[in-house]
This record gives sequence, C-alpha cells and structure tokens, in this order.
Amino acid sequence: MSSPAAVEFAVRFLEADEINALLLRAGSLPGADLRMLMYYATAVPIGEAVTKTTTDIGRELGLSTTSASRSIGRLAAAGWLELSHSAVGSRFYVLGRAALGIETDEKDEVAGEDGQLAKVHQLRPRG
Repeated sequence: MSSPAAVEFAVRFLEADEINALLLRAGSLPGADLRMLMYYATAVPIGEAVTKTTTDIGRELGLSTTSASRSIGRLAAAGWLELSHSAVGSRFYVLGRAALGIETDEKDEVAGEDGQLAKVHQLRPRG
C-alpha cells in the first residue's frame, strides 16, 4: 500500500473540447487578454505555472511588456489566472477557476463580516 503522497498524477494538457469551451467563455475579453489567456491555457499542463517572464510572453505574442502586464493583472483579478508563486520580482501564474470552468461558491470562501477576503491599505508617512 502506498502513501497518499506517493500517488502520481498524470500530466494533462487541456483537450480540444476544453480549449473550445474556454474560448467560448472568454470570447468577450479584449484581444490582448484573450491571447494571453490562450497562451496560459496551452503553454503548460493543467496546474503547472508558466515560468516565462511577462516580457518574454509579451514578446512571443507581439505585445509590449506594459500591455502584457496589464492583461495578466486583469485576468488574475477576474479569476482567469491565479498566482502560483513569486521569485526575483516576477510573478508566475496558473490557469484559474474561471478558465477551467470551475464554479466558485462564495459561501465556501473564508471572509470577514463585511464579506471581503482581505483589505490592503496604502501606508503613508506621517507629517
């Protein structure tokens, strides 16, 4: 009997019907955002982070670094991408729940009394 940690999962890319469903769900996204999302959907297996920098991805897609960065930010904010990890000032993302067609139930989220997950406040010097 093997331990649960020893279980290996098969590496799996999105299949054609899943990519088609993603394209139909994301069809109203602006062009740069849609191109970026489709890059993330096809570059690596499901659940793996794309480890290229925003600049490199943008260059491959014919986008400026600024445009690529803004697209990634919008996609992450909308749940199409999720932050995997950060390293040396770069952020790396995986496909998010929206991209995979997974419904989120807000009741399952851990939230404060006001319903927000977290608040970020800008720190300003006194004076």
